[in-house]
Amino acid sequence: MKLLFVCGAAFTDDTLRCPSWIRGIIPLLDSEYKVTLLSVDAAADVPRELTVGKTTVRWIPKNLWKSAELFAAVAAKESADVIVLFGTESRHSFEALQLCKAAGLLDKTVMFAQGMAKACAVHYAEGVPAKVVGHWTFRDLLRRTNIRREQQMMEARAEDERQIITTARHFIGRTTMDQAIIRMYRPDAAYYKCNDVLRGAFYEGAWQYERCKKHRIFISQYYYPLKGFHYLLEAASMLKDKYPDITIAAAGYNPIRQSTVKKEMKDSSYIWWIKSLIRRYGLHDNIELLGELNEEQMKEEYLKANVFVLPSTIENSPNSLAEAMMLGVPCVASDVGGVSDFADHRQDAYLYPASATYLLAYYLDTLFADPAAAAQLGANGKRRAEREYDPRTNIDTLQRTFTTIAESSK
Repeated sequence: MKLLFVCGAAFTDDTLRCPSWIRGIIPLLDSEYKVTLLSVDAAADVPRELTVGKTTVRWIPKNLWKSAELFAAVAAKESADVIVLFGTESRHSFEALQLCKAAGLLDKTVMFAQGMAKACAVHYAEGVPAKVVGHWTFRDLLRRTNIRREQQMMEARAEDERQIITTARHFIGRTTMDQAIIRMYRPDAAYYKCNDVLRGAFYEGAWQYERCKKHRIFISQYYYPLKGFHYLLEAASMLKDKYPDITIAAAGYNPIRQSTVKKEMKDSSYIWWIKSLIRRYGLHDNIELLGELNEEQMKEEYLKANVFVLPSTIENSPNSLAEAMMLGVPCVASDVGGVSDFADHRQDAYLYPASATYLLAYYLDTLFADPAAAAQLGANGKRRAEREYDPRTNIDTLQRTFTTIAESSK
């Protein structure tokens, strides 16, 4: 079986650099699978390739990327049984799918559903006041984008997504949300459910109440409206009197401490508003922004937390929730998009309507105050994640999907 993935890729010291989901599954594929990654190279003038082990990377110069003839020639040379594209919300996927269509390869092309831009556009700025949505900071003016403009850009991506879904014939997804959007646009599409393989570090280790930092909340992203950080701040403000040491730890750069005029000039409108909320709620000493974290550092932060929170206004398939559950961290998540496909309320995690900050505060209080309940919730979540994200099971499902697509295209 020969697979052609269209994605960004490179080899550095014989180490494959590409999207983590691809890098994770390649070593697990059966021995008869040969994988080629097709990538764009902005610096090259002519196509080039490099093979390490059973993986080949082929680079196409950027000025030749949209050549349907070259794309067809590459697919023919590789004798690809299945062409794999990732992310219905991606412009790169849109362009690649058009090349597949022009080359007559749609029957053997499969699209992984991911962010689902239509829903993201609808829910992007929920809970953000209109005056903030329309605000412009110095940084926004330089970049010619603010929250409203970002939402408009998401709407444009949603139009690309609509065209992708109405064009493609095969989709791989894992949530009710992505299946619903695909069915809305393309009811006759072939949809294959396949759960993910998580990053390797998260299959080892387990959260323990005795070793966590009490009243510490971890959130994996915070710096744009869709991630719902503003809702979490409001919930934390309701608990501060009872838990003065409550801490929100978030991955991402820190614009809050040691603020200077020069640093403030780099703030987006959302960060500008977040700072105002932190001042209003008196949470300056309760926020810990951690900078960019690698896989091992993320794992450490999960295990250190008393609770993992996913407060997003929309999510399709949040790997951060899956990773937290795999480690056995007690989880509280907004019941949006595909989240209910990841966990059952009160069994594997506490779920709540995204804007119901009083419920978020209530569930945090419950887990802070009751170590036994926290440990039980985390253990339940871990058992479910071990079933849902078993690497061998999910690779076997994926390989059966590739076989079905390849045989249907003959």
